[in-house]
Amino acid sequence: MSDFYGTLAAADAYHLARGNSTWTGTDGVKNIALLRGSEYIDQAFRSAFPGLKTEQRDQLREWPRSDAYDIEGNYLPSDEVPDEVPIATYEAALRELVDPGSLLPDYDPGGQQKRVKVDVIEIEYSAPHGAASSLPVVNAIRGILAPVLTGAVGSGIAGRAVRT
Repeated sequence: MSDFYGTLAAADAYHLARGNSTWTGTDGVKNIALLRGSEYIDQAFRSAFPGLKTEQRDQLREWPRSDAYDIEGNYLPSDEVPDEVPIATYEAALRELVDPGSLLPDYDPGGQQKRVKVDVIEIEYSAPHGAASSLPVVNAIRGILAPVLTGAVGSGIAGRAVRT
């Protein structure tokens, strides 16, 4: 199994079909972008993927998974990666190719300001703080993955519904 989802050839074809002219560079550079894209997919959506990793802790990537069903209740074979996952990876890889590290930025809790005051004007920020809130939300990627996201994305306080 590869270190990333999909293949370089499929990623090239995907971006060519969409006219993504920024998908350029050597195969090595593109492979690195695909690896980073896969890491983002796993980290940002891990809690929302159904089922369990087939090889448990011995498995590098989150897919393939066992006991997994999509949002319509269709069984996802435990020896396959759903098509949505590599396609979302190609989108993530494009962003990583153009701006390396942008999808998984470092988090510095000391660098956040809760309140800023200039003269008589004061602003208090109410946005959530924490490492999870530092991951960018990419609607194109979330939309591609939607059929296989059955858990909570970005929330540590959530349950999962199971169809019986």
